Amino acid sequence: MKRKQSPLALRIGLGLAVITTLITTATGMAQAGTGDPRVPVGNTPGDIPADVCGFPIHISAIEDREYVVQQTENADGSITTRVTGRLINRLTNLNTGVSIDYDNGGPGTFTVYPDSHSTLDFEGNSMAWVREAQKARLGAPALRLVSGGHILGTVDASGDIVELSTTGHVVDGCALLS
Repeated sequence: MKRKQSPLALRIGLGLAVITTLITTATGMAQAGTGDPRVPVGNTPGDIPADVCGFPIHISAIEDREYVVQQTENADGSITTRVTGRLINRLTNLNTGVSIDYDNGGPGTFTVYPDSHSTLDFEGNSMAWVREAQKARLGAPALRLVSGGHILGTVDASGDIVELSTTGHVVDGCALLS
């Protein structure tokens, strides 16, 4: 049975679906009576497609204390959302069962534009993946686990990363899960 890609997979892959979820969630930032301006992200399980590493990868959140801490509507109609907090993901190779746990807590900022493309700016610990159609242009590794660094990227309206730069300690996630 083929798994459907969920918002978490797109979040981890820096995709558009969860950015929309974050914006929807952040709309409720003025939670009545809580006094806490943070809104839990509520990451859900998802999958990285097989064309990234040559095998499908399932992602689950084993610790999710990630929050939307700021949201801004910009003059150009875009919406910028800042997320921070602790997020530990378990990545599992669905063909072999090999899994790793990864601190993917960022922090990070997403900006979603009216035409549905987005930009991202992640610091600290984060991950990004590049699908087959972009690998030749954006380089290796296809699944980048970054610590102590910075990821900048552009995501097209379909949720695929089309521009990507990474600094810091980069580990090849596909090799770890092989």
